[in-house]
Parts: sequence; C-alpha cells; structure tokens
Amino acid sequence: MNHWSTHQLTEFFAAVGSSRDERSATMVAMERASEVLEAEVGAVLIGGRVEVAWGVRGDDLNAALAAAPDSRAGIETIGVAGLDDLHVASARFGAQHRGDLLVARAGEPLSAEERQLLQAMAQTLGLALDNITLLSAERKLREEREREAAERLALIESLREARHDSLTGLPTRVLFLEMLAEKVHAATPTSVLFIDLDRFKAVNDSLGHRAGDELLGHVAGRIRHCLRPADVGARLGGDEFAVLLDDTGADDAVPVAQRLIDAIRRPFHIAGRDVFIGASIGVATHCDTAPVDPDDLLGNADVAMYKAKKEGPGKVVVFAQQMHAEALTRLTLTSELQRALEHDEFHLQYQPLIRLADGTTAGVEALVRWRRPDGRYVPPADFVPMAEENGLIIDIGRWVLRAAGEQAARWRRTMPDLKLNINVSGRQLTDSSFAADVQRMLAGTGLPPTAVTLELTESVVMSDPDTAIACLTDLKALGVGLAVDDFGTGYSSLSYLQRLPVDELKIDRAFIAHAEPTVEDLAVIRAVVGLARALRLRTVIEGIETESQLVAMRRLGCDFGQGFHLRRPADPELLLTAAAA
Repeated sequence: MNHWSTHQLTEFFAAVGSSRDERSATMVAMERASEVLEAEVGAVLIGGRVEVAWGVRGDDLNAALAAAPDSRAGIETIGVAGLDDLHVASARFGAQHRGDLLVARAGEPLSAEERQLLQAMAQTLGLALDNITLLSAERKLREEREREAAERLALIESLREARHDSLTGLPTRVLFLEMLAEKVHAATPTSVLFIDLDRFKAVNDSLGHRAGDELLGHVAGRIRHCLRPADVGARLGGDEFAVLLDDTGADDAVPVAQRLIDAIRRPFHIAGRDVFIGASIGVATHCDTAPVDPDDLLGNADVAMYKAKKEGPGKVVVFAQQMHAEALTRLTLTSELQRALEHDEFHLQYQPLIRLADGTTAGVEALVRWRRPDGRYVPPADFVPMAEENGLIIDIGRWVLRAAGEQAARWRRTMPDLKLNINVSGRQLTDSSFAADVQRMLAGTGLPPTAVTLELTESVVMSDPDTAIACLTDLKALGVGLAVDDFGTGYSSLSYLQRLPVDELKIDRAFIAHAEPTVEDLAVIRAVVGLARALRLRTVIEGIETESQLVAMRRLGCDFGQGFHLRRPADPELLLTAAAA
C-alpha cells in the first residue's frame, strides 16, 4: 500500500482543477481516487444516487448500496455481482454537501490514513467544482457582455450603412431623403436629379461584380467633382444615383445634369481596360411654398429619368405631370411583356437589303413585332428597352434567332443566295450561352454560317470594347458575318474599329435626315464609306426615303441600302414574291 503525500494531493488537485466542466472533474476525481487507494470500484454520488461510476455499472452499484446493511458508521460493505464483498468508504464534498466521493475495495478496509486521504480528495473535488462553477459563471457573463458589445457595434454599423453607402461613401436613400426633407420644408428652391447608368449591366456581366463595384466608385467620384459644396450626391442602390441641388430651379439644374452626363461619358479605366458607359437623368424641381413629400419629389425625378432613357442614352428630361400617366402605362406594359412571349404575341417582319448598284435584293433584316391580343401593335422603341432592362430580351432574342433562321432556310430553297441579318442586344452578346444558341440555330436550320449576319449597335460595342471584341471573336469563329449597326451615333475610336472582327458598317439614318442631302451630310457619309473601304468592310446606308437620297448614296459608292423608298418591312408571306422579283 502506497503512503499518500502532499505531492499526490497536489497532482490530484491539478488534474481535477484543470477540467472544463463539472462532469469531467467528477470523472477525474473518481478515477484518481480509485487508482491511488487501489480500489476496485469508484463513484461520485449526488443526492445518494450514483452520478458516475468506475469499475462497475452505475445501476449495479445503486442496487448494491440499496441492499447493503446500514450502521451508525454508514455502509461498510457491499456485494457486487462478479466481485468479492467490498469494503466501502466515502467522504462528502462541497460546503453544502453537494455529494460524496466513494471507493470500494476487496481485502482490507481503508485505514485511517487512507480515509484521511479520501476526505482530502473529496474536499479538493468540492473546491474544484466551486471554482468551475465560478469560472463558468464568469465566462457566461463575459460571453454575454461580448455578445451585447458585438450587437451594439453591429447596430452602430448598420445605422451608419443605412445612411452612408459602404461602396461609394455617398449618402444612402435614407439620408438623402432626410436632407431633401429639410430643404423642401425650408421652402428653398430645390432640384433633384435622378441618375441611371446606361450599359452598366453589360459591364457588370462581362467583367464581374468586382469591376462593377470599382466602376461605381469612380462614377461617384465624378459626380462629386461636378457638384458645389452645398449640393449632395447619393447612391440610391444598384446603378442609380441622385443629386440634390441647393437653391436651384429647373433652368439651372439641366446644365448640371448635362455636365454629369458628359463626365460619366468619358472612358473609365477598369480592370486594365477602357470602359464606356453613359447616363440618363431625370429632373424634378420644387420652387414654391406648397408642401411636398420628399419621396414624391424623388419619385417624380425617377419618372422623368425613365422618360429620358426611352428617348435614348445621354438624355436629360424635366418632370411634367403627364409623365405619371406614362409611367402607369409603362408599368402595365412591363406586366404584359412578361406574358407576350408565353402567348406567342411576337412575330417577325423582314426588311430587304437592296444592292444599290442594281436594285436587287441581297438579303433581309429580321425585325421583331409585338401585336397585343386586341390587335394593337406596340412599337419596338417601347418594348425593346424594357425587355433589355428586365432580362426578357434573352428569351425574345433566342426566339427571333430560331424563327428567323427557319424562315430564311425556307426562302433559300428558291433564293439560295439570300442573306439574313439579325439584331443582337448587348445582353445577348455577353450572355454565356449566346454563341451556342447561334450554333444550334445553324445546325437546326441547315443555314450556312456565311448566310447569317449578326448586327450590334455601335453603342453596345463601345460600352466595353475589349469584352465586345472577345465575344465577337467567338461568334466570328462560327463563320457568321458581323455588322456594326447605327454607325456614327456612338464613340468608336479608329483603333478599336480596326480591331473589331466585323464585316459590315450600317450607317445611321441620322446622316441622311434631309430629303435632299446637304453638303455636310454627303461629306460625312463619304468619309465613312472611304473608311469602310480602307478596312475592307461592306457599307449599308439606313433610312433612304427619297429618290434624291438613293441617287446620292449610289454616287457615294454605298454597297447596300434600306428604307421605305426601297422596300418597307413586311410579313414573310407578303415579302417572298417581292423579294424573288
């Protein structure tokens, strides 16, 4: 039998005291006590019942203790199945008698010295349990305080973020409306500009969200640079910004809006490349003493912005009351547009491309039309931008691609040289599945790739030239032709135009807007035709409406032409005979 020592007790205390919770402490105490006292059985009892046991099942030990004779000194021996009669010794622990540390061994009962050691161990266990309880309470209190501090910090941060945009540092809608409320309640002439970025989504989709975030930061910087110290710029969300112009009426607000458009129109250097975007701006003004709700004033500027967007990129529109009715019409139209594709309300018309040299039909351009169930047509200028905005242009464009390809394949049975031109939106160009859609159409219709030309507007191509070049190169690998539509309305640089893998320039109708072309008109078109010849590109002049225009374009050497004077768009069954002729 080993004699116990202070060193043994210190080791026992260290082992028990290092436990993280009460159950671990009682397990360690029970096992160490059984080993030191050479006992076959060890246990910790709470309320007279076995909490943990060593060397025997807890239920068996409970039964043995219940069956054992009790004397003044307590239970002295127990009988456990599979073991000889065991001598029992126990010691209380805890100031309020939290429990008992018990050992039982065969052979000799515990000596007085051993009982003293067991008592010291029990006291040590009690101290350890008290310490664990205290530390647990302190840890819980500390965790609660840390949680409360984190919640307060998160609340402060959320309040800050609710008032200042984390990406641009500009005020958010919440703070902007508070500042606007102060101005209108003070009866100060105040103008609100609602700014929506043009072609931002194409940049975001093609270059990624990180580049999009970087672009928004640069836009915010240019907005700040255009404003006076008393004015306020804000980011409302996404690619929408607002400006509060202090002590400013509509007449003075429009030049500021135009200055902002000019600033945003300049190229941004993002992700190692030049990116071109634009902006459309709506203006709403409060100049009298009548009360106005700040939300309503901002909403009026929003309505005017949509009007500006409809008129084309880079426009400024001042709010007028009748625009509310137009906004309601637009909302209704958006809802109807979502159902139009499902209910086959779209159909195609085709406008011939005429060889100006001999007046023969070289090809046709597919033009999507929307006819409502009541028979009324919705102009493409009304629904195409809307489809671009809500993403339906992807599905509409896929349908146009398939339907136009099938129609062209039917025509080519009798007119094998007929070409097909199809308009492509910016959203389609950057869509990852577009090239596969084109390839699938070619395979399904049997059209040779050289029979198809895809048209993209100059503004779409120049919104992000490097991405456009990459996407156009993938399409060019399929063998299809590529055309830049509305050429002359964007901001093409000669260096980018030289790199574009295109075959055709379609000169915008704006350059022959006069029934009798002016000297200036002819000079511009002559320059474009010369440029196209130098780059070995075909030229198509759009908008030929008079004989004088036709004669002038033929003299300038334009290859092809379109316009009502040559041939109007028509349904395929009406166009077939005329085209064949």
